[in-house]
Amino acid sequence: MALKSEQARVLRRRVLGGLIRNLLLFSGAFALACLAIETFMVPSIANWVADSTSSWRTLNSSEQFQQILTDQGLLDDANLFDLWVNEAVEGGYTNDAGTITEIQGEVNEMEDALAEYASMMADSPENAEAAAAHAKERAEKLGADVAVASGTNAAAIGDASTFIDDATALDAETDNARAVPLLPYQTILTAEAIPTDDASAAQAIAALRVSASLQELGLSLPEAQTFMPPETTVDAATRILVSAAVLGYDQPTLNDLLQSAFRQSQEQAYSAWLDLTSAEEARALGVSDENPVWQIQYGEDGVYRMRDVATYTFVKSFKLPLALLVFVAGWLAIILRALNRSLRYFDELSGAVGRLLADKDAPIELPADLSIARNELAVIRSQSLADERAAHAAEQRKNELVAYLAHDIRTPLTSVLGYLDLLRETTDLPRETLRKYANIAYSKAERLESLINEFFEITRYNLSAIPIERETVGVRLFCQQVAEAFFPEAAARNIRITVDAAGAGQFFIDPDKLARALGNVLRNAVAYADANSVIAIAARQDARTTTITVANRGREISDAHLETIFEKFYREDRARSSKKGGAGLGLAIAREIVVAHHGDIEAASERGVTVFTLRIPTQGEEIEGAAAAPRIPGATEGVQRPVEPVPPRTVRPASTRATSAPPSATARRGPSARPIPQRPVGERTQAPRQGTSPLNPRNARHGQVPARKTVRDNDATPRRRGLSR
Repeated sequence: MALKSEQARVLRRRVLGGLIRNLLLFSGAFALACLAIETFMVPSIANWVADSTSSWRTLNSSEQFQQILTDQGLLDDANLFDLWVNEAVEGGYTNDAGTITEIQGEVNEMEDALAEYASMMADSPENAEAAAAHAKERAEKLGADVAVASGTNAAAIGDASTFIDDATALDAETDNARAVPLLPYQTILTAEAIPTDDASAAQAIAALRVSASLQELGLSLPEAQTFMPPETTVDAATRILVSAAVLGYDQPTLNDLLQSAFRQSQEQAYSAWLDLTSAEEARALGVSDENPVWQIQYGEDGVYRMRDVATYTFVKSFKLPLALLVFVAGWLAIILRALNRSLRYFDELSGAVGRLLADKDAPIELPADLSIARNELAVIRSQSLADERAAHAAEQRKNELVAYLAHDIRTPLTSVLGYLDLLRETTDLPRETLRKYANIAYSKAERLESLINEFFEITRYNLSAIPIERETVGVRLFCQQVAEAFFPEAAARNIRITVDAAGAGQFFIDPDKLARALGNVLRNAVAYADANSVIAIAARQDARTTTITVANRGREISDAHLETIFEKFYREDRARSSKKGGAGLGLAIAREIVVAHHGDIEAASERGVTVFTLRIPTQGEEIEGAAAAPRIPGATEGVQRPVEPVPPRTVRPASTRATSAPPSATARRGPSARPIPQRPVGERTQAPRQGTSPLNPRNARHGQVPARKTVRDNDATPRRRGLSR
């Protein structure tokens, strides 16, 4: 949107520039903040929210795990433990239920020997040789026929010397011997679903042999359980450990087998879980939500972990709207701040105007952004002060004029009444005396009429507009007709009026109005020209402009008076002059009429020669730079009130006044004058003088008049008002 005021354009640049800059800075900072939060904070916050609202769950793959081990022979239905029970039976131990009580003492001694061996290994694995020798010694004392720690899983049964082989063989085959917890034979029997009290002697000896093999091979039940599904029971884990001991697996080999089986079981369980419905998946993991949102994680240990993150997903769905809300809120805050800043300009301006209205001498304090407005307010204050002074001066001049006119009216009225009273009361006066008194009374009455017309002129000037009704008129004829109206008055002072309109054709004007304007200028020239001088009227014309000049020789007008000569109620001679002084409206009316024709008027005075110049558009078009026609604000469009020029008063030579008969009222008054328009309030014009070139009263250099300040209707420069000449 185009702005006419430079101040408005400056403020728009400042406000919009600051707004765009702040929006860009905020957008960049917001983007960086979002990136930083997304990178460094969101993962931690997301994990915290997810951990607070849900927990990890694993698939139960124990069935798949046991099936895989069964396929690999570690959980054979035939049960490897029974092989060692059969070997014990072949060694002479009975397999009847409850016969463990018959060899309970022997079993306890063997278990104590294994416990001492385990204790010595726990203290230091380097004691393996001493521990084996000690166990062998105790076995020989017991006379046992069972090989417990022979260094191989196929130790001969029945040979007491092989219960514990020599330490050299043991050390050679158990370089990696390590301390493991002793697995009691009762636990082994329980895992094999054999109650301890109901066990046979062969089963007890087989259980002791398994416990000794576990010590020899370094197989640990807790360590093996870490590679099994969490749901695996202790009995199942013990059975797996028993099978490993029978097969001769050491701990690393068993761990690899268990880990591989566990991974396979997890894969199988996960595949089966994916085939379930959402509700079945939730029930399989113990989740009550019917529509869960799963987060699945596959760990390095081969375990599938799942958790329901529906709550986290719901919370996460607010991330983008929340970011957008913060972004929009930031933009709105910046926009509101910019709007508040712009409104603060109006607040500052309103405060400055209020202070200026309250005290016109107060300093105008506005921010730097309102420097243009501050300067304009300073100009307005200067113009306002000048207008006040001018209005006061004009009112004072008007009041003085009214007082002067009242005094001047009373003087001729007193004379008229006196002479008429004398004529009425005295009937025997000589005829010549009567004529003399009558002529004096008539002359005073004429003066009284002129003064009353001055009052009417003020009223017309203040209340009327100037409608222009143009027609084509010859320039020479127009100037001659106006000049002829002033021949009697000029002849009374032996002043000659000449008209030079060579080369001038016709122009498009309102003849009545322009005759009034030119007549007022010419009346001024006749009134103030030197006696026995020449008043030169010259007219020149081109395609656009017709220029009419009126030059007379007389008293020079000062520059100060030229500044205000076209103002209403201005009179150069402030002394009360009943003969020359008017209301000070003649030249002001002339200016208004010329401006209404879209022309201009100016005055110059130098070396006793005063020249008034009227420039009128030849075809009625506006002259470039000329003032627009004045209008009264609120006046009705199209209403035209014809204005006819007030003809100059006819001045009879002094020698003829005493003998001529009084003219009739119609002859004296002439055509009735119409109101003269009032200029809109606040519009002032001037006709300042410029240049110092000599002036030719006959206007021999017409069109090359020295440069002068032209009267402009829109000139806002304050100036003094004075009384018209």
